[in-house]
Amino acid sequence: MKRIGTSLLIVCSMLLFFTGCTDQETKKADPKPSSMVSNETATITLQEDGVDTLVKKVTFHTGENLLDVLEQNFSVEEDKGFITSINGQSQNTEEKKYWMFSVDGKNTKMGAKETILKNNQTVIFNLDTL
Repeated sequence: MKRIGTSLLIVCSMLLFFTGCTDQETKKADPKPSSMVSNETATITLQEDGVDTLVKKVTFHTGENLLDVLEQNFSVEEDKGFITSINGQSQNTEEKKYWMFSVDGKNTKMGAKETILKNNQTVIFNLDTL
């Protein structure tokens, strides 16, 4: 019985010793593996009444939404998810002028936050009368 207790004590001591000698640093998991994250580009055009005021080629990461990309590249103001101003060009509710956007020439049924931008897309934000 004494021999089993001694053996058990030796085994436990060795486990503690080896556990103490191991590298305790844990690596944080990258939320997006580097193989899945890439830089992509798109062209964002700002217009007023259908006339171009600014055309800018932007870079973004795969899976980013349009609102985030817009905020990273322009001065944007919003109210409850609706874009009210881009680079100082503000909507005018009295004149019924609002920011609307299209992606690759097609009007969208989603907001900028729900629109996932894809590589080589063309986005036009037009400040126009409804």
